[in-house]
Amino acid sequence: MKEERSHMLDLLRFNKGFSSPEEWVDYGIQHNFKRVRADKLDACPDCSSRSSRSVGQFIYYSTLVRLQLCIDCGLIFADTRIDSQVIQSHFENAYKDEHYFLRRRRRVFDQLACLISRAAPRGGRVLDVGGAKGHLLAVLQQQRPDLGLVLNDLSTEACNHAAECYGFEVIPGDVNALERVTTRFDVVVMSDVVYYEPDLKKLWALLPRLLAPGGSIIIRMPNKLSLIKGWQLFLRFSGREKMCMQKRIRFFNPEHLYVLSRSYLTNRFKKAGFSQIRFLPSELLVQEQENIRYPLFYSVAKAVSLISLGAIVLTPSYVVIASASETTVAND
Repeated sequence: MKEERSHMLDLLRFNKGFSSPEEWVDYGIQHNFKRVRADKLDACPDCSSRSSRSVGQFIYYSTLVRLQLCIDCGLIFADTRIDSQVIQSHFENAYKDEHYFLRRRRRVFDQLACLISRAAPRGGRVLDVGGAKGHLLAVLQQQRPDLGLVLNDLSTEACNHAAECYGFEVIPGDVNALERVTTRFDVVVMSDVVYYEPDLKKLWALLPRLLAPGGSIIIRMPNKLSLIKGWQLFLRFSGREKMCMQKRIRFFNPEHLYVLSRSYLTNRFKKAGFSQIRFLPSELLVQEQENIRYPLFYSVAKAVSLISLGAIVLTPSYVVIASASETTVAND
């Protein structure tokens, strides 16, 4: 037992985040912690500011990660990056099956396809960044066969599937692969992918260069910041858990690198030269035991958003549509 505790203490001293490793020994043994390489960020991954404050902390792959709010730009980011090989293996094992894309995300894809269709001109080109196996573009293809559809994804296997099954042009790789693209697109869509991008600053710099004059960016992402803040406030004042020993942040997915708030996105898009920015309620995932409550809630959320002129979005995720002016992107 003594040897086991000594081994775990050494492991915790190696793993990132445990400033008081002695307090975590029992927890580490109970949860079978492993030695994991990781890097701590010493500055905001977007604006490079070193001024931040903690939102909360969570355990992920035997590492204690803190969620930090950048005081200067408002980005909320995880301050630790797990070894890339560990993360790559994780996503390969956790890749969603066909049922998830064809059934559970059906309404999400239908909504996004309609929004893209409205934004794209006749004969325009659309780029789906992180488009997996091409299910969203397949829905769009049914609505708009006139569009040129291009898919990008980290997974070569997913890109091959999209090319073979649907005939889409594909760009395998990360943001560096997109940097080599010379074609401009009328719509760039990123559905539930921005918060996975390690080099966020490079992505923001790249987006205007991918767009044709007057083009649009369409992003879908979680809308849970108010829930996260509310839960953290509850913990802080309820005394239910010592904040220094917090193991998870409720409503936050530990796989995500960022929480992108509405104010942060608005400022970032304006800085990039986008003249119109809209926030819309996102369709909900189809539940395994579907009932009238979910469609009804979405209908209420749409009505509230319409009445508030987009100021209030109640759904767990929202869709952001940023439209560039005819001159800003063209001269970027």
